Amino acid sequence: MVAAVQEDGSITVTVDGVMLMQGPIERDALGRVLSAIAEDKRSPIRAEVHEADGRVFADIITPPPPRSRFAPPPATSPVPPPVPAVRRPTLVEMSGQGFVPGEDVAVLVIVAHTSAAGTGIARAILEQERLPDDVRDVLLFGEVSGTIVRQGVRP
Repeated sequence: MVAAVQEDGSITVTVDGVMLMQGPIERDALGRVLSAIAEDKRSPIRAEVHEADGRVFADIITPPPPRSRFAPPPATSPVPPPVPAVRRPTLVEMSGQGFVPGEDVAVLVIVAHTSAAGTGIARAILEQERLPDDVRDVLLFGEVSGTIVRQGVRP
Protein backbone atom coordinates (compact mmCIF):
# COMPACT_ATOMS: atom_id res chain seq x y z
CA MET A 1 0.00 0.00 0.00
CA VAL A 2 1.42 3.37 -1.04
CA ALA A 3 0.03 6.80 -0.19
CA ALA A 4 1.57 9.54 -2.34
CA VAL A 5 1.16 13.10 -1.07
CA GLN A 6 1.08 15.71 -3.87
CA GLU A 7 2.24 19.35 -3.65
CA ASP A 8 -1.38 20.55 -3.47
CA GLY A 9 -2.06 18.29 -0.45
CA SER A 10 -4.07 15.70 -2.32
CA ILE A 11 -3.21 12.08 -1.64
CA THR A 12 -3.32 9.11 -3.96
CA VAL A 13 -3.66 5.70 -2.28
CA THR A 14 -2.78 2.55 -4.21
CA VAL A 15 -2.99 -1.04 -3.03
CA ASP A 16 -0.96 -3.60 -4.95
CA GLY A 17 -0.61 -1.05 -7.77
CA VAL A 18 -4.37 -0.44 -8.04
CA MET A 19 -5.56 3.10 -7.24
CA LEU A 20 -7.92 2.94 -4.31
CA MET A 21 -8.61 6.64 -3.81
CA GLN A 22 -7.39 10.05 -4.84
CA GLY A 23 -8.12 13.53 -3.55
CA PRO A 24 -7.66 15.80 -0.56
CA ILE A 25 -7.49 13.67 2.57
CA GLU A 26 -6.81 15.01 6.07
CA ARG A 27 -3.76 13.50 7.78
CA ASP A 28 -5.80 11.96 10.59
CA ALA A 29 -8.21 10.48 8.01
CA LEU A 30 -5.27 8.82 6.24
CA GLY A 31 -4.64 6.72 9.36
CA ARG A 32 -8.26 5.57 9.38
CA VAL A 33 -8.02 4.70 5.67
CA LEU A 34 -4.89 2.60 6.27
CA SER A 35 -6.54 0.82 9.21
CA ALA A 36 -9.64 0.11 7.11
CA ILE A 37 -7.48 -1.41 4.33
CA ALA A 38 -5.72 -3.69 6.83
CA GLU A 39 -9.06 -4.71 8.34
CA ASP A 40 -10.52 -5.37 4.88
CA LYS A 41 -7.50 -7.54 3.92
CA ARG A 42 -7.65 -9.27 7.34
CA SER A 43 -3.88 -9.27 7.50
CA PRO A 44 -1.08 -6.84 8.29
CA ILE A 45 -0.11 -4.50 5.47
CA ARG A 46 3.06 -2.57 4.75
CA ALA A 47 2.13 1.06 4.34
CA GLU A 48 4.41 3.65 2.71
CA VAL A 49 3.69 7.36 2.73
CA HIS A 50 5.63 9.28 0.07
CA GLU A 51 5.70 12.98 0.99
CA ALA A 52 5.83 15.66 -1.73
CA ASP A 53 9.31 16.72 -0.54
CA GLY A 54 10.71 13.21 -1.22
CA ARG A 55 10.64 11.82 2.32
CA VAL A 56 9.27 8.28 2.67
CA PHE A 57 7.75 6.81 5.83
CA ALA A 58 6.90 3.13 6.20
CA ASP A 59 5.04 1.17 8.83
CA ILE A 60 3.21 -2.11 9.29
CA ILE A 61 -0.51 -1.67 9.96
CA THR A 62 -2.16 -4.62 11.71
CA PRO A 63 -5.90 -5.21 11.73
CA PRO A 64 -7.71 -5.71 15.03
CA PRO A 65 -7.88 -9.34 16.16
CA PRO A 66 -10.95 -11.22 14.94
CA ARG A 67 -13.90 -11.29 17.32
CA SER A 68 -14.47 -14.51 19.18
CA ARG A 69 -17.69 -16.22 18.22
CA PHE A 70 -18.40 -16.32 21.97
CA ALA A 71 -18.07 -12.56 22.39
CA PRO A 72 -21.25 -10.56 22.91
CA PRO A 73 -22.45 -8.72 19.81
CA PRO A 74 -21.07 -5.20 19.43
CA ALA A 75 -23.32 -2.37 20.51
CA THR A 76 -25.05 -0.79 17.53
CA SER A 77 -24.91 2.64 19.09
CA PRO A 78 -23.45 3.73 22.39
CA VAL A 79 -26.14 4.23 24.98
CA PRO A 80 -25.36 7.18 27.21
CA PRO A 81 -25.69 6.50 30.92
CA PRO A 82 -28.92 7.75 32.40
CA VAL A 83 -28.73 11.25 33.75
CA PRO A 84 -30.08 11.39 37.27
CA ALA A 85 -32.88 13.86 37.64
CA VAL A 86 -31.86 16.81 39.75
CA ARG A 87 -34.35 16.89 42.55
CA ARG A 88 -34.23 19.55 45.19
CA PRO A 89 -35.24 18.13 48.56
CA THR A 90 -38.30 19.42 50.35
CA LEU A 91 -37.02 20.75 53.66
CA VAL A 92 -38.91 20.84 56.95
CA GLU A 93 -37.73 23.20 59.69
CA MET A 94 -38.45 22.70 63.38
CA SER A 95 -37.45 24.92 66.26
CA GLY A 96 -38.25 25.18 69.92
CA GLN A 97 -37.00 26.97 73.00
CA GLY A 98 -36.23 26.07 76.60
CA PHE A 99 -33.09 24.11 75.89
CA VAL A 100 -29.82 24.57 77.77
CA PRO A 101 -27.51 26.68 75.58
CA GLY A 102 -25.25 24.37 73.54
CA GLU A 103 -26.88 21.11 74.65
CA ASP A 104 -27.31 18.22 72.21
CA VAL A 105 -30.88 17.98 70.97
CA ALA A 106 -32.21 14.73 69.50
CA VAL A 107 -34.61 14.96 66.57
CA LEU A 108 -37.19 12.18 66.99
CA VAL A 109 -38.21 10.19 64.69
CA ILE A 110 -34.45 9.91 65.09
CA VAL A 111 -33.00 10.69 61.71
CA ALA A 112 -30.59 13.39 62.90
CA HIS A 113 -29.19 15.31 65.88
CA THR A 114 -28.68 19.03 66.32
CA SER A 115 -27.40 21.37 69.04
CA ALA A 116 -29.09 24.22 70.85
CA ALA A 117 -27.75 27.67 70.06
CA GLY A 118 -26.30 29.99 72.71
CA THR A 119 -29.83 31.34 73.21
CA GLY A 120 -31.22 27.91 74.13
CA ILE A 121 -33.13 27.58 70.86
CA ALA A 122 -32.70 24.33 68.92
CA ARG A 123 -33.32 24.17 65.20
CA ALA A 124 -33.43 21.19 62.82
CA ILE A 125 -33.85 21.13 59.05
CA LEU A 126 -34.76 17.78 57.49
CA GLU A 127 -35.42 16.50 54.01
CA GLN A 128 -39.08 15.55 54.10
CA GLU A 129 -38.31 12.54 51.86
CA ARG A 130 -36.17 11.03 54.68
CA LEU A 131 -39.23 10.83 56.91
CA PRO A 132 -41.53 7.81 56.66
CA ASP A 133 -44.85 8.66 55.02
CA ASP A 134 -46.87 8.05 58.17
CA VAL A 135 -44.83 10.45 60.36
CA ARG A 136 -46.88 13.52 61.20
CA ASP A 137 -45.00 14.89 64.24
CA VAL A 138 -41.34 15.19 65.17
CA LEU A 139 -39.95 15.76 68.65
CA LEU A 140 -36.95 17.86 69.65
CA PHE A 141 -35.54 16.33 72.85
CA GLY A 142 -32.95 18.14 74.96
CA GLU A 143 -30.57 15.47 76.19
CA VAL A 144 -29.47 17.56 79.20
CA SER A 145 -32.55 19.62 80.04
CA GLY A 146 -35.11 16.98 79.16
CA THR A 147 -37.03 19.65 77.23
CA ILE A 148 -39.38 18.18 74.63
CA VAL A 149 -40.86 20.23 71.79
CA ARG A 150 -43.40 18.59 69.50
CA GLN A 151 -43.93 19.92 65.99
CA GLY A 152 -45.94 18.70 63.01
CA VAL A 153 -44.08 18.07 59.79
CA ARG A 154 -46.93 17.38 57.37
CA PRO A 155 -50.22 19.14 56.81
